[in-house]
Amino acid sequence: MDTEQSSPTTATTITSPEQENDRPEYLTVKEEGGSRTSGYGPSPRTPVSEKKRKSWYYSSMYPSYKTRRREFRSLFSSVGTESRFVVDYSCAYHKDILHQGRMFVTTSSVCFYSYIFGWENKFVVDWKEVTSITKEKTAIFIPNAVQITTKDNKYFFASFVDRDSSHMMLLRLWQAALANQMLSDDDIDQIIACEYGEGDEDDDEDSECPDTEDEVDSGNPAPSPLPPVTSPSVEPVLATWLSTCEGTTVCDKTFPRPLEQLYRLLYSNDNFYFNFQKERGTTELEIGDWEEVDSGRKVREVSYNMALNNPVGPKKCQVKETQTLSQGNIENQIYCIETTADNSGVPYADSFSVVTHSCLVDTGNNTARLLARAEIRFKKDLWGFLKDKIETNAWSGIESYYSSLSLALESYSENAPQQASMQSHQARIARKTSMKSRRDWPALTTLAWNIVTQPLLLYLVMMFLLVTSIINTAVLYRLAYISVPLPPPAPSLPPLISLPSDQAGWLALLARQAEQHSVRSSHLRQQLLSATEHIARAEQSLETLREGLDDWQPYDWVEQEVECVTKDGKLFCDKVKPVSKILPVKDEM
Repeated sequence: MDTEQSSPTTATTITSPEQENDRPEYLTVKEEGGSRTSGYGPSPRTPVSEKKRKSWYYSSMYPSYKTRRREFRSLFSSVGTESRFVVDYSCAYHKDILHQGRMFVTTSSVCFYSYIFGWENKFVVDWKEVTSITKEKTAIFIPNAVQITTKDNKYFFASFVDRDSSHMMLLRLWQAALANQMLSDDDIDQIIACEYGEGDEDDDEDSECPDTEDEVDSGNPAPSPLPPVTSPSVEPVLATWLSTCEGTTVCDKTFPRPLEQLYRLLYSNDNFYFNFQKERGTTELEIGDWEEVDSGRKVREVSYNMALNNPVGPKKCQVKETQTLSQGNIENQIYCIETTADNSGVPYADSFSVVTHSCLVDTGNNTARLLARAEIRFKKDLWGFLKDKIETNAWSGIESYYSSLSLALESYSENAPQQASMQSHQARIARKTSMKSRRDWPALTTLAWNIVTQPLLLYLVMMFLLVTSIINTAVLYRLAYISVPLPPPAPSLPPLISLPSDQAGWLALLARQAEQHSVRSSHLRQQLLSATEHIARAEQSLETLREGLDDWQPYDWVEQEVECVTKDGKLFCDKVKPVSKILPVKDEM
């Protein structure tokens, strides 16, 4: 006979020797963190089989921890790998308007991302920059908001489902980061289990790729060490470029071709650049020659028409690039180029410009490295949501441009220059993507859900606004014709411009004033008669009401029987007993 005794931390099994040989080989008792599990026979419904039985709707509406972590890594690849993703919350960031999105909380920072009707909003707040986290209220009395305050900004988040627990979690991670005492793995696993119903180690069989692959697929390479240089004279030039050039790194790759060839392909009238722009849908490309200006710098202008993918609005815009070659370049070793792109032909195109700093460095062994940093400089002050929209579209175009340029440079061959395209490489990527489609099914279903619901939500909002406008117009039209016409005003005397100078003039003036007084008196008499008639009708109505009150008597709803007796010359009546309510009473013995 087997006897099992278990406690929250231990598990023991006592087995008789006779039955030990009859037990299957897979019968074991495992001890992991205080939980006891037995492998006696394959259960018909294991946790993995339960996960596979979940429908795509359940996976999209209730994503797992690994799905959210993969989404976080794809959106915020700039956050270091030393920071561990803990939990996410659905909330709305208040900036000019409410940006409904999702908050991703890590051990080192809090991140927010939203995408509503083409407006993308994304930012990261380091825990060490936060000065306070307070509970707030939306619309004065709704307790569903949290405010995160830093030295420079205030971030107001609303629409939390459980404001108190979310505030407690944020406060706990913030205090741990300030004290430089990060939460242990056991504490984080406990939080994950409470929030998602699973641990960080769960769902391993459903996840076929580690997080590192997600980071590679995100399209934003992680920061890599500085490129090796072949000459000591290049080091100070490269260090100066890295320290003075501002912006975000958008490209940092090494290509298997000499520096001279890489420079010729990008910054000369080579056919490679014409073919590359043609594949991107660029038209009317004009490339000027390098002209030397003061201080030994060289400048050239490049203009073209760039195709746009906007469903509404202009389909192309005019771009004029001014490329400046720095005077500190070392031929065949390092080239630093600054490109300023100004747009025209689209709304608010004159409000900003895109500045790109490029550095081509020789790394030896017939290889060269391309480093590029980009920034958006605004020339005018714009509204917050317009600025966010411009930044989102601009960064999307910059990343797409350098991604396509890298693919074209990798596939280019001097023997077949016309084949310098991205099709072969894109075909390989498409094959890899098709192989991973089964693994990425939850993310694809979520994307499909967003694609379907966002236009529908937009149409519903537009229909609601249209119906509201029509109703308001009808109400205002009716109110304009409800006004009661006022009686005409009494005639007034004409203004006296000058006094008469003779007796005839005074007589004429007296006659006119007498006539005006007569007309005015007649008008006032009519108004008094009308008021008297209204008062008489009101008096008559009040008299009718008084007569009705005098004639009113209470109505007997039930026939009543009254028994009256005369005592001492006074009449006394018994209680009123409704006839309809009197029932025969049986004598009780």
